[in-house]
Amino acid sequence: MWGLALLFQQHGTNDDYAIVFEFHDDIALLDSASNPTNVRFYQVKSKATNGGWTLTALLKREKLKTKGGTKEKPSFIDKMFDNVDKFPDAVLSADFVSNQLCGFNAGKTSFRLNECEPSHFKKIVASIQEAYPRATEAQVGLLGFQRTDLSLGDVVSHTKGKLQTFIAEQLGSVWFSPEAVYQAIADECRRKANFSGDTTSLQLAIKEKGLTKDNVQEWLDAIQSNSRSPDWGTIAPSLTYPFTDQLRISQEYAVYRAAALNSADGAVQRIRMKIAEALPTVIDDATLSLVDMVETLYLHAEEIGKKYLSPFSPSRLKAMIIYEIYTHH
Repeated sequence: MWGLALLFQQHGTNDDYAIVFEFHDDIALLDSASNPTNVRFYQVKSKATNGGWTLTALLKREKLKTKGGTKEKPSFIDKMFDNVDKFPDAVLSADFVSNQLCGFNAGKTSFRLNECEPSHFKKIVASIQEAYPRATEAQVGLLGFQRTDLSLGDVVSHTKGKLQTFIAEQLGSVWFSPEAVYQAIADECRRKANFSGDTTSLQLAIKEKGLTKDNVQEWLDAIQSNSRSPDWGTIAPSLTYPFTDQLRISQEYAVYRAAALNSADGAVQRIRMKIAEALPTVIDDATLSLVDMVETLYLHAEEIGKKYLSPFSPSRLKAMIIYEIYTHH
């Protein structure tokens, strides 16, 4: 959810960004999706108890039992610096992000670790140099802390609020279902974060685990299109299907208005493309009624609908067709 909020924040500031989940750290922000040269890393950790993060907690290396004895687990700050060590010419910053403040620099919601008291910074440098002997103070100065304003107790509602603000800023006053839009976008973020396949190259990592400016624009375009889909009450008078058929189509239409926002659903996108192929022909024919248009497009898309809709039903495909007619008219 914090990555999603970062995505909204970046859309208006960078020309061509990419946010990659679970790639060397919890979140990586690249300056370009096609040819990245700079990166900012974020380690995102929530904390339910009050009191803030202590320097001891951030520097602590827990001991893990192994078959051969014990080994030390890297500290939070070790993990942050590991990014600087791996990509010394590319890293602009590596930040620890949490819902709690940092106790040893209380009151500040965002700071570089070299802005701490000299004694604290000296302790941080010494700890890092135990694991990375060649680490310099300048490199350690790339590490920082951010407190997020997302509420741990109600992160979903808070993120939905940020989403609504973002859409209003980008599109103005448009109709959309906040719940449906949030669900589609959050599901895509989780899918990217949970991808466990091969990411041997940076471009593959961006494709499979990242979200780009183009992805966000696809969401905005889908919302803009979705805002042109009328309520069923506006559509019903133009239909002459039997009552039971119309009832089933109306139910499917309500479901599809939300599903159409999910651009990651490849099966639905294939059917939409097939419908779009024949749309200009029927829309430009002023002699056709809405039912005529639906039936014509149904014959055009039935085969691919049966292939990709699971379960397939004529009502479901007709609901999709009606939606596409209104949003493209």
